[in-house]
Amino acid sequence: MSLGPVELLVLKYRGDRFTGVPAESIRQLVDRDMIRIIDVVFAKKTGDNDVRVLELEELEDDESARIGPVVSDINGLIKPEDVMTLTAGWEPGTSGAVMIFENTWAGRFADDVAAGGGEVVLAERIPRAVVEEVMRGRQEQEDETTPAGQGTGG
Repeated sequence: MSLGPVELLVLKYRGDRFTGVPAESIRQLVDRDMIRIIDVVFAKKTGDNDVRVLELEELEDDESARIGPVVSDINGLIKPEDVMTLTAGWEPGTSGAVMIFENTWAGRFADDVAAGGGEVVLAERIPRAVVEEVMRGRQEQEDETTPAGQGTGG
């Protein structure tokens, strides 16, 4: 089976707890075999240059209970220096989760394409901000060309 695209995800929250980590959403994706968690670490920024990097087993019981069951592979890909770089611009009193995951669905899809005699030539993530900007521009253009009082019908 092919390896699917691997992505880095960084979540940031105000406060010093990980109450916002969407463990249930992540669990559903893992249970559906859409993603596989490869590595995850947590960070608590207490001062301008003071970041505490925590492994899953270092979290308080209620925090690790939410995220622990969805993590299958912890292999140390995320280094403390990576976390320091990723959190450099964060204000004190914030927390975060840094996760590397595989899009397992995409690996299976690539296998299916190959079985049909094809190959995946390009698969690239377009940043959300870029998509939103294009959609906003398209909406503005549509608004300029639609006569006042008439909707776009869609």
